[in-house]
Amino acid sequence: MTRTRKPAVPGWFDQDAADFRLLGTRCRACGAVFFPREDAFCRNPVCGGDELVEVPLSRHGTVWSYTDARYRPPAPYVSDPDTEWQPYALVAVELAAERMVVLGQAAPGVGPADLAVGTRVELVPGVLDEDDAHSWTTWHWRPVGAKGGAGGVGGAGDRAGGGETSPPHPPTPRRGVGGGEKNKSVGGRRVDRRPQVCPAPGSASGSSASGGDVAILGAGMHPWGKWGRSFVEYGTKAARAALADAGLDWCAVQSVVGAATVRGGYPGYVAGATFAKALGWQGARVTSVYAACASGAQAINTARAQILSGLADVALVVGADAAPKGFFTPAGGDRPDDPDWLRFRVLGATNPAYFGLYARRRMALYGDTADDFAQVKVKNAAAGAANPYARYRKPVTAQEVAASAVVADPLRLLDICATSDGAAALVLTSMDFARRHGVTDPVRIRAVSTATPHYPRTVLDLPDIATDSAATVPEPAAGFRASIALTAYEEAGIGPEDLSLAEVYDLSTALELEWYEDLGLCGAGEGAGLLRDGATSLGGRLPVNASGGLSSFGEAVPAQAIAQVCELTWQLRGQAGGRQVAGARVGVTANQGLFGHGSAVVAVR
Repeated sequence: MTRTRKPAVPGWFDQDAADFRLLGTRCRACGAVFFPREDAFCRNPVCGGDELVEVPLSRHGTVWSYTDARYRPPAPYVSDPDTEWQPYALVAVELAAERMVVLGQAAPGVGPADLAVGTRVELVPGVLDEDDAHSWTTWHWRPVGAKGGAGGVGGAGDRAGGGETSPPHPPTPRRGVGGGEKNKSVGGRRVDRRPQVCPAPGSASGSSASGGDVAILGAGMHPWGKWGRSFVEYGTKAARAALADAGLDWCAVQSVVGAATVRGGYPGYVAGATFAKALGWQGARVTSVYAACASGAQAINTARAQILSGLADVALVVGADAAPKGFFTPAGGDRPDDPDWLRFRVLGATNPAYFGLYARRRMALYGDTADDFAQVKVKNAAAGAANPYARYRKPVTAQEVAASAVVADPLRLLDICATSDGAAALVLTSMDFARRHGVTDPVRIRAVSTATPHYPRTVLDLPDIATDSAATVPEPAAGFRASIALTAYEEAGIGPEDLSLAEVYDLSTALELEWYEDLGLCGAGEGAGLLRDGATSLGGRLPVNASGGLSSFGEAVPAQAIAQVCELTWQLRGQAGGRQVAGARVGVTANQGLFGHGSAVVAVR
């Protein structure tokens, strides 16, 4: 049968070209290169150009990182559910001329054993899937010198094919998984020694550190798990618990801010109004906030802004989710303009696949081991066992981690957080309101960072298929995750040396180690050493994820950043029971959502 060949994504490559290349675009004004292609506007923030021309990208590059897909990806990736699943490798490749990283599947027959960080690879045409009438074409990466997708790696002296250009200036080494240079001489904080494309945002008012405090009078949660009920029920229970903790009646609340999730293509029932209705309409203003996994912190920041501006004295923040089992998936339907949909359709790149890329790169750059990752799980499981709200409440051994199934090489099932049902809520008030109600020393929110990346963003991150190009604009020395923390520290007037504890976004065990460095708790590549020394365990110098983290809870997307602040609240009050951090006075949370949503909250007492 003759099938019609069609590109999986029109315009991304010429499937019939003798010199097979990915096709990007270049801005005529500043020279910035984009893939996937931008055809309307240049995204360089200091350019503003709108004339972009098509350009072929390099055919050769070096492996930035790699992983594999041991489990069948969900739709819109196409595969036959009646056939045995055949894992494939995913390869993130750094192109020297464009100074960008592009993700793709490896050619058939190429697996993780055939790859290493730094391996030279070439672009080859491939087939994504076929039906009776069509063959959907795509691109694959293959080690130079390999035949038919298998075999050895070409020599280091191999040159790129004809027509490829030389880099406009020498490549900047990407030393950190999180992007940008990590300078060990300043306590792990990244130092930018070159001009930024745009200056980093600082304090808007220049006021004293405590001038923007709001009080946390109440914190409440619904236990995490798989309960099979509506997220509205979970959120309402958490909200009532927070109100009871604050000693306030629901009618005292003047503003409700709901952190929303997206299921089936629409925000979760318009979350702010949903919870106001469930608690009983009483006229409060409502706001709904969506920022993927950072939704909860964005909701906290919205409530805080309303209080500081005088729009409300009392605000209720609620986030709740009833998450699906298994992989998170994009909204349904054909959505070729949605990068989240595209990475599933074209690559079958699930969230754990990205976590595997980060883990493998840490192993290559810093010498982290699978046992280091397992010890993060051991640490967090021990803390979660003492948390009545956690889903998983039993200790785990490193041997149990090593015996669990590989999901995305080198990460195993127990290295990756689950998806869960759960809810969290906070009652925030002005400091004057707290004093009028007899609370003279409440836990206070001193800073909320909702930072976005700086252009060019040069580290591959969910849900992107490629990074920005640093060919014409130097990459910022401070990577995105580090900038989230730095912005919070600047607003709060503190540094990492002032922290008593931290709650971080441990989607995977390896990613927790990266957060140690991005928070400035240690230098580049020193996260595993900090863990081995016991510094981040309960009883250590600076416990991280004393709650048990997502490792013990799982993801309930709009609730988790709020839950992190609930934990800080109980810790700073001295109410955390068997997981209490002695003398806790200052804590920070760190979280990151899809599409460049960053969040960090500093709480003090």
